[in-house]
Amino acid sequence: MYFAARCSTGCRQSSALSEKGQKDEDDDRKTHRERKEHQGIKYMAKILMMAGSTVVVLSLLGFLVLLLKGRAVTKTSPVLMSLKALGIRPSEAEQRLCRQRVWVGNDTLMTPREQHFFRELLRHTSRNRWLLCPQVRVADIATLSSHIRPRSRTWWQLFRMASQWHCDVVIVDIRTFAIVGAIELDDASHLKKQRIRRDILLEEVLRQAGIPLLRDRDSEKLVRRVSEFLKYREAETDEISASGTALPTAHTERREDEK
Repeated sequence: MYFAARCSTGCRQSSALSEKGQKDEDDDRKTHRERKEHQGIKYMAKILMMAGSTVVVLSLLGFLVLLLKGRAVTKTSPVLMSLKALGIRPSEAEQRLCRQRVWVGNDTLMTPREQHFFRELLRHTSRNRWLLCPQVRVADIATLSSHIRPRSRTWWQLFRMASQWHCDVVIVDIRTFAIVGAIELDDASHLKKQRIRRDILLEEVLRQAGIPLLRDRDSEKLVRRVSEFLKYREAETDEISASGTALPTAHTERREDEK
């Protein structure tokens, strides 16, 4: 029994030593794995820091090159030299204009649909009586009323609003250059909310200016409307001319309203 007890005790001790050794080995493996993960994280962090530093350095170098290039162009640009010679301090936009090419020419004045419409208008309009002017700025056919103080904040707000708009075609009396009417050929873009807003405001501007506006999405229908309008206008003009009374223009009508 004594021998059996000693054998049992030895087996338990051996098993305990074996478990301890296994545990130590597992701890070593875990420690080694953690050390490798930590080294990997440090390595990635180092790479990211190096990449970030490289980006910053390249950005600074690029900015420096652009700055030096801009100064060189500023010094050698004949346009800026002319402005400075006159004592004019060029703005940021003016300097940008001289640093690089910022404007390019359009291939055509109007879209293909507008060109086709304009040709049809020419076919149905007397060129000896009426002048058709395409793409005319609203600010060139309507002027702010005299009760709006010139160059005031309100004046600039109203002017900027209308100066961004164009009429597709403006009809002018070829003999007097009086403004007879404006034409707008609508397309799908006029269904957008921002364009609808512009169209409503444009109609109000021209209404106040006394300039008739003819608009439609159907180009053939619009050509017929313009033709009928000009026939009526011509007959009215001839009748008034025969009576010796001057035909009021949009500008004279507006001045009468202001009085």
